[in-house]
Amino acid sequence: CGRGAGADAAGKGRIGRKWQSQSGQGAWFSVLLKDERLNAQNVPGVVFVCALAAARSLNRLCQESGFAIKWPNDIVHGGKKICGILCESGMSGDALQYAVAGIGINLKAESFGGELPWAASVRSETGFDLDADAVIGAFLDEFDIAMEQMYNYGLSGILDRIRPLSATLGRLVRAENGENSFTGTAEDFGPDGSLIIRDLDSIQHTVRAGDVSVRGVMGYV
Repeated sequence: CGRGAGADAAGKGRIGRKWQSQSGQGAWFSVLLKDERLNAQNVPGVVFVCALAAARSLNRLCQESGFAIKWPNDIVHGGKKICGILCESGMSGDALQYAVAGIGINLKAESFGGELPWAASVRSETGFDLDADAVIGAFLDEFDIAMEQMYNYGLSGILDRIRPLSATLGRLVRAENGENSFTGTAEDFGPDGSLIIRDLDSIQHTVRAGDVSVRGVMGYV
């Protein structure tokens, strides 16, 4: 587990987006996986394990159930983004060599600037002033349990645990993937973690990549 140094740690998100990592204001860390049980088939599940671990650990530490998972890799509270997760892997030929999961959790910041109007922190949303070490420790406890479950039983059990924590399922969503975009209701997860959406013409879509906005979450109104 490596930890970010603070404001100049150059945090990043999906598609080259920047992540504000203000010094002393959050928990920024990476988990490196080199388990021999990790392979090309199950490595896509790591992002779901991380999301589950983050939501469960924050709900436990704050003694509530308001932290939810916006498919596939954001933790939100009150419609605002608290945590982002980015997973990458390295190959050697056809063999998976490692996976690394980067987790950024906003803990204390009260302001994120005009370019991030839908960002928030644990403290600004709940009033809890959590210690970064305690948050990382709680996350790793949940992460270890969930990874063992995925290794032993597959991704389906992880998705079952995510469903009650989902900020996406049952909601009106807008999916954008290149030139293809549509609006519909998020109905369920596929067995591979994809999002199943039924559009306004009752056509079912399976979304595996791209941006999905949820009505009422992070500015989609």
